[in-house]
Amino acid sequence: MRVHVLFEATAHLSESVNMQTFVGRATELAALSQIAAERMTGPTAVVLVGEPGSGKSRLLAEARARSALPHVFAVVGYEAERQVPLAASSELLRALGVASEAGSPVDALLLGQNERTPLEPVRVFETVHRAFRVLQPTLLVVDDLQWVDDFSRALCHYLIRAARDSGQSVVLFAATRPGGSGAPLVDSLPPERVSWIELGPMSLEEGIELVLAVDPTIDRSLAAELWKQAKGSPFWIEALARANGSVAGLNHVLTVQLRGAGVDAGHLLALAAVAGRPISLSDAAALARWPAGRFEAALGELVNRGIVVRGGEAVWLAHDLIREAALRDLPDGVARRLHRRLAQQFEVDGESNLLMLSQALEHRQAAGMPTLDLALRLVRSPRSKLLGREGLRLLAGIADEAEPFGAETLRLHQEVASLATDLAEYKEALARWSLVADRAEAPPERASAWLAASKAAYSLSRLEEARSLLARSREVDPETEVLKLEQDTHDAAIRLWLEHRATEGRLLARQVVAAAGRLADGVGGVSALESRARGAYLDALQLQYEVAVQEADAETMLRSAEARAEAARGFDLESYLAASIAASTALRWAGRVQEAARRSRSAWIEANRHIVPRLAIDAGEGLAVSLRILGELAEAEQIVRETSELAARVGDVPRARHRVARVACNIAIERGEPWVALERLERETADEPNEHQRMAFHGDVAVWNARLRGPTSAATVRDEVAAGRADAEKVGCPRCEAELFLLSAEALARVGEREQARRLLAAWDARGGVAENLAGLIRLHAGALVEDDAVAAAARLAAVVAIAERSPFRLQALWARLDLGRALADAGDSRARAELQFVADLALELGAGTVEELAGRALRSLGVRTWRRASAGAPLTEREQEVGLLVAGGATNREIAQRLFLSPKTIERHLSNVFKKVGVRNRAELASRLRAPDRSGAAR
Repeated sequence: MRVHVLFEATAHLSESVNMQTFVGRATELAALSQIAAERMTGPTAVVLVGEPGSGKSRLLAEARARSALPHVFAVVGYEAERQVPLAASSELLRALGVASEAGSPVDALLLGQNERTPLEPVRVFETVHRAFRVLQPTLLVVDDLQWVDDFSRALCHYLIRAARDSGQSVVLFAATRPGGSGAPLVDSLPPERVSWIELGPMSLEEGIELVLAVDPTIDRSLAAELWKQAKGSPFWIEALARANGSVAGLNHVLTVQLRGAGVDAGHLLALAAVAGRPISLSDAAALARWPAGRFEAALGELVNRGIVVRGGEAVWLAHDLIREAALRDLPDGVARRLHRRLAQQFEVDGESNLLMLSQALEHRQAAGMPTLDLALRLVRSPRSKLLGREGLRLLAGIADEAEPFGAETLRLHQEVASLATDLAEYKEALARWSLVADRAEAPPERASAWLAASKAAYSLSRLEEARSLLARSREVDPETEVLKLEQDTHDAAIRLWLEHRATEGRLLARQVVAAAGRLADGVGGVSALESRARGAYLDALQLQYEVAVQEADAETMLRSAEARAEAARGFDLESYLAASIAASTALRWAGRVQEAARRSRSAWIEANRHIVPRLAIDAGEGLAVSLRILGELAEAEQIVRETSELAARVGDVPRARHRVARVACNIAIERGEPWVALERLERETADEPNEHQRMAFHGDVAVWNARLRGPTSAATVRDEVAAGRADAEKVGCPRCEAELFLLSAEALARVGEREQARRLLAAWDARGGVAENLAGLIRLHAGALVEDDAVAAAARLAAVVAIAERSPFRLQALWARLDLGRALADAGDSRARAELQFVADLALELGAGTVEELAGRALRSLGVRTWRRASAGAPLTEREQEVGLLVAGGATNREIAQRLFLSPKTIERHLSNVFKKVGVRNRAELASRLRAPDRSGAAR
């Protein structure tokens, strides 16, 4: 037996109108039906706003029943469970699990599979999105939005935003009360995609029709009087009609409707009111503690009187107003007894089910039962992060109300503090850990709590507080080896990232790593470490990696990342994947780009398979960077597009969005859309609040302005270089500063500021850069660009090209060849044409549209005709497909040129190639051909 949510996605909305034919609201129903029938690309939404009893749910149900959309899902809020995570979306989750293949991730979420694996909200959102996105066109109905729990509301917002970004055809119908939460749900959509419908009173004719539908024996004059008394409210019109026209408030109406019904019907009404949401028939009978016949008789009386609705295998009250009235009349003792029964049943059947245990806790509180032990069960669940902020506040309140110095109370405070840390609620974590430290008696417990409080202060960038709390932790530390390792690791992080005492931080970090090694050796190896010690060991290796990153020490980075991956293997999947991604970065910096790409691809696949969005973003960003370096630009563009979409869906993952945006902009510029991408890069730079991230953006903006605009961008380049230097001085990261030296030197050399470029290159040389990796090749390239004489520049560039051609850095080699061709042209060397033609051909092969355009421009300046007619039947390139589809859509050459930021002559060349390859003579024939489906049904 199990008290459970109503999983049938159609029951709540469609069965609730089974009392009579739908009456009235013709205009509103037509508007809903029209929007559902439009099948637009991307989401559209309608939000119904109305007072209780205005008929919102019935209108939604009727619109849903009339919709021809093949996939329909419901999210339904219930007042009694507005603080229970996932309560409102349980129907949606179950329906998606059924729609997906057996054993789907959605099933695992619902049924509690893999319950030892921690589950973060964003993993739930992404899992549901992946099941949801393949089912389109889709209707998503959200009823009683004002009572939808925070987690379910956030899930709906995630699905809508993702549908917007991916163009998924989704229609959203939502209903809420005035002042409810309708606007935040649709704030990610353009205003023209959102319709608001306010439900006012029914008209007189509609009211009379509704009365007669309930009771045909009532004459029209009395029906009109009932409409007047009900002030046009559909609920009150129906209630009065069922009460034979008697009106003295809802409680009196209920009394009239219950007249003649047995005592059992009243008890069952009380049970349904206290439950607050649909419950299964078998569970309701068991809770009532009656035999089947007695239960069916009582239920039948309530259904016949329109008080309770029976749908499928579940039962619920016909309206929230009925529930409110029933609860007002219910004696406190009876209500508490029913809450107790519900709590006990939820707890027994829930086991480790987060949703059911949360429901049990709600009923325990209402029954005045002890809550401490159940609160501990909830917060210790592997799915505790799903409780969210509302759940955190609930548990914190229980802890605060419990006996202050009880052992169980202290444990709950500790668990709440840990949950607050996991949810990044650092202010709450700081306060809660400080409370634990004050109340704990055992020195190790106090020291650990002060350390956790210091980490929370660190996350809030409160340097003085972090330092003070760490000192308090050390004061009570009984010199336990693991705790000292944790303290030292945190101390080093403070020095590195908050105090910017880089030298001291790195020295302490090395001591920390040595201590971690001794800790592992002392027990016979990493695998023998207990859980907390293993976590401390992993944190020490992570710190070692961060120091190596600052020092651009690829060898130590790789060694540390591999050791961390090995330590996490079989212990923590996320730590293992994070270490694998770190190793791929180290491989790339060491010049082993193919290996880096393979490692990143493996991590990207695994992170997506296990739906770990944060790591999937990191892996995708790394893979796109490696592919770009290798010159595999088409795949790099696809990977970074998917990664960007994921980053947009999951929100502001710390640092991830900024890195992905930077990579996406650089790839878009390389692919041949330079001006739009450069404008975006400049916006991202201006909006970036983190100085460490921003300095890299400044370097990119300087380089691309110099590459695309040349000496005319000198002022912009100087400003960007200066801004980057200012950020670098504040941050004090040697590696990022060295990268900025190279970017700035190239940019300055291209705009004629060669002397300043030479100084920056000398500063890079003083850092001891590695010649064999990509940075070393860029250094050689920039060194050639600072030559004042074109002949000397060409000679040095030829040497750079020779080195680059032996490396895996195909894109850098392509840029070096382009500069070589232009230097030869400036020197009057006859080899310039052949070199530039080779560059144009290679750029076309790699999909490097910007280099191709720049090479073509250089060739044309030498008087070379760059137009080449394609052979008939040859496949269209990506750019030709893009131009062809725009022509088919009616765009002129000038419009296409402006959209793609290419010259009209380039568009003419692409279009001529398209005509030849497709075998058409003009734009009309091309449009017809591209719109015509082939035999497989796909548009050609």
